[in-house]
Amino acid sequence: MAVLAVSIGAGLLWPSIALVVILLWLCVSLNGRTDRLLYAYRETERENERLHTRLAEAERQLQYLRQLTENVDTALYVCSTDGRIDWMNHSAKGAHPQPLPKGGVFLPTTILKAIEEHAEVVDGCALSTTLLRIDGQRRLVVALKDVSMLMQRQEMEAWQQLIRVLTHEIMNSLTPIISISETLAPLSSPEGDTIVSSPDSKTIEAPSGAVEGASRAFAVINRRCHALLDFVESYRQLTRIKAPERTTFPVSELFNHITGLYPQVKTHGEGQVTADRSQLEQVLINLVKNAYESGATEVEVTAVGNGEIRVRDNGCGMSPDVVDHAFIPFYTTKPTGTGIGLSLCRQIILKHGGTITVESQEGCGTTFVITLPEG
Repeated sequence: MAVLAVSIGAGLLWPSIALVVILLWLCVSLNGRTDRLLYAYRETERENERLHTRLAEAERQLQYLRQLTENVDTALYVCSTDGRIDWMNHSAKGAHPQPLPKGGVFLPTTILKAIEEHAEVVDGCALSTTLLRIDGQRRLVVALKDVSMLMQRQEMEAWQQLIRVLTHEIMNSLTPIISISETLAPLSSPEGDTIVSSPDSKTIEAPSGAVEGASRAFAVINRRCHALLDFVESYRQLTRIKAPERTTFPVSELFNHITGLYPQVKTHGEGQVTADRSQLEQVLINLVKNAYESGATEVEVTAVGNGEIRVRDNGCGMSPDVVDHAFIPFYTTKPTGTGIGLSLCRQIILKHGGTITVESQEGCGTTFVITLPEG
């Protein structure tokens, strides 16, 4: 019986030991897998944190790009290849103020034609296009940058450089001529015979008639040289305009000064304007003076608001060719004009960061539109 009991006990002990060993192995194995799972979980959490950081940074960049594209002064369009606009920024909406309907809004035909012809400039704007594939569809990104003001500034700078060179060379030649004429004029007095010195230091007696003629000639040379000097000096004004000293003042003060010089001028509007007061007064005085010289009987100066001032007259108006050349230095239709008045006006306005344009038609008067930056 004892042997049987020992045999049964031994038979039950070995399976138990085997079961314990198996359980121990499973515990060790599960513990290793648990460590690996915990490590993988922690790595996943760290990767999620990195992804959240990258996502937040991408979101900030997206918001920055949205603000940039909405507020940049370049008109941006995203459209299909046939010109139907899918999206446009704030600057582009100025040209297309209406909301985008279901049918869509299309790019102007002038822009579409320019894109087809691979033109770089259209309607005074630099044109740039990029073809992209968005959501599997081809899309055009069209950028339009108004470069008319930049071109005007570059044109004015070129004219200024030309004027500097011309006036420098002319004045260098006129100064010695004036000096010589003033020196020789007393030696050629018309009072009887006059003894003058010859180049070889000998004295010669000149007839009174010849001396009188020489006297008149020197006087004419001197007078015409001074007149030409004054003429050149007037052009030098275009190269001497100082930077504007801007202040904000009521439009009424500006109008009071204009009507003080020209009581017949009608003024309209109120509010404030930010500019160099004396320079802006000079511009308006030039425009009003030109209006009356063109035969106008009525001149109106109107402050429209948003920094816009209009000078309208009922004069003879301008032909399209004159309108195109109105602001070019030296160009004038007046017999005694110098061609610097409107050029001077444009340079002053450009230095203010504004624009000046002209609307005119022969027989229907002329309107000059000045736009100045606010504040």
